[in-house]
Amino acid sequence: MKSHQSLIVIITIISFSISILTSFLLTTNNKLQSNTICNVDCNNNNNNNSGLPLLINSHNLKVLIGNTVDAKYDTKLITLDKTTQMPEIHGFYDIVSTQISKMYNNDLIFTINLDDDPNKNKKYESTYLWLISQLDPLNDHNQVFTIIIPNFGSESNFRIKGWYLAIYDNINNKYSLPLSRIDKMTDNKVEITIDPNFIGGILDFNYTTAVMIRVNDTFLDKQPDYLIDSSPDDNTFWSKWFL
Repeated sequence: MKSHQSLIVIITIISFSISILTSFLLTTNNKLQSNTICNVDCNNNNNNNSGLPLLINSHNLKVLIGNTVDAKYDTKLITLDKTTQMPEIHGFYDIVSTQISKMYNNDLIFTINLDDDPNKNKKYESTYLWLISQLDPLNDHNQVFTIIIPNFGSESNFRIKGWYLAIYDNINNKYSLPLSRIDKMTDNKVEITIDPNFIGGILDFNYTTAVMIRVNDTFLDKQPDYLIDSSPDDNTFWSKWFL
């Protein structure tokens, strides 16, 4: 029985890596691998019309469907793009835990709990990412989406300020949700609610999360400057994502 279960786990991990590799090749023609994933079963009916992202009413929560726990004080600057600017690391870059919940209307709540208030960002672009993948090898139909939640500091030189949300379909190479404004964010966490149709209405998926920062506000059409934390911890995966 144990060997059978181990085989299933190995097959699942290999399939996930193939799915991510497929999406990455479509967008950048480069390779990447990941061995740290989290499995969740959303089991939604996709019968809602919630539209644009909303802030959360916690009384509408139905069930927790996935979570990770991450060590505090494990943040560090990992260079993704050459820059001479060295930002100070704050608690709002430090992932403490993540969770995904489903509301009674089947909307999904994505939460990244942090060690400080992310609204304190003043100078830079802080970006919180979810990479979501669903496997359907029998029908050769894999889905990969990136949920992008940037915050442009109020004292930065970026043209726009505040919180935004975008969802990118990596397989079809297009945005399922273009950049949309979020009026505010909760304290000590980055939390958004979305209609599952924005991620293809998928029933189950693997996910990983990361926090990145852009200090260079001159050249925006490129990757962030630094990776700071990820959960599950897999800095190698996220570093290769942009190579």
